[in-house]
Amino acid sequence: MTDSQAKQQKFAFLDRDGTIIYEPPVVFQIYKLEELYFIKNAITSLKTLVEDGYKLVIVSNQDDLGTPKNDLDIYNNINNKVLDILKSEDITIEEILTCPHHPDVGCNCRKPHTGLMEHYIKNDLIDLENSFMVGDRETDIGFAHNLGIKGYLISEDNSWQDILKDVKVNKRKASVSRKTNETSIQVELSLDGNGDYQVDTGLKFFDHMLEQISKHSGFNLKVSCQGDLEIDEHHTIEDVALALGTCFKEAMGDKKGIERFAWERIHIMDESVIEGAMDISSRPELIFDAEFHKEYVGDVPTEMIEHFFKSFTYTADINLYLKITGKNAHHQIEACFKAFACMLKDAVRISSNKIPSTKGVL
Repeated sequence: MTDSQAKQQKFAFLDRDGTIIYEPPVVFQIYKLEELYFIKNAITSLKTLVEDGYKLVIVSNQDDLGTPKNDLDIYNNINNKVLDILKSEDITIEEILTCPHHPDVGCNCRKPHTGLMEHYIKNDLIDLENSFMVGDRETDIGFAHNLGIKGYLISEDNSWQDILKDVKVNKRKASVSRKTNETSIQVELSLDGNGDYQVDTGLKFFDHMLEQISKHSGFNLKVSCQGDLEIDEHHTIEDVALALGTCFKEAMGDKKGIERFAWERIHIMDESVIEGAMDISSRPELIFDAEFHKEYVGDVPTEMIEHFFKSFTYTADINLYLKITGKNAHHQIEACFKAFACMLKDAVRISSNKIPSTKGVL
């Protein structure tokens, strides 16, 4: 890591009027404190961003600031009130950057220009990949584009909650490439997806099971594997599990706010019944209790089912319990993968803003 990268921070740059606080229609200007209202979910969303390590900076265009059309004292009073209210919720605004010019002036500090950001740009302070801008006008999106970060336009159809969800989507994902003399594997995983999948391992029944994981967990999953199937199925199934477990662990990050525990007391498919429990504990262990009355299901040896879960468990750093009963091996295995997917979905669900451990780490 370079010295420049070490001092970079992730920032949420924010427009003020129409983004954090309500902007009156027609006049598009607040003239007194009595007109000050916060946009729905703005305060809770900013608090979440602060807790997640973002620095908050307001960047505002204020036409003719300091003239009778836009009184400077009123502007400062409103800013001070906004800062006081946010501070009461432990939300710190690092600074407020303001362009006071009318659009006709042609300055370089009015959004979408980035003149106000000279200090940040010169000193390479912004983690461009993980920073973003939120505003209510196309000039805010243009500002984000010129700065080299992502931009979000807040509206009735794109609320603060929608934006916060997308920020999380961008964070909880990972990709892993694994290449050996036996297999060449690429895995992409997003924990906050919608169950989209593209899977090709060369083993059709195994593909079907991986698709169950994606569909019933809601994870977006891409798996591509070229393996030595001319020898047997072992290396393909084992190495995909290892790569998928590694990808899952990387996507989890610091595990802040996750539910952590999950269980499927009963999960059924026809005559087959699954009992399961999971703890994303960083202490890997598999307890697997099953008896299959068939050597193969499709092109997959049933003995490899336990080995898949063992390989995933140990690279993902989770504690997993699976008990499988039933008569039909296909039903047993498919029910098991579906139950596993449901537990993954529950365990990674964000339910707080804290690490779910008395140790403070997972």
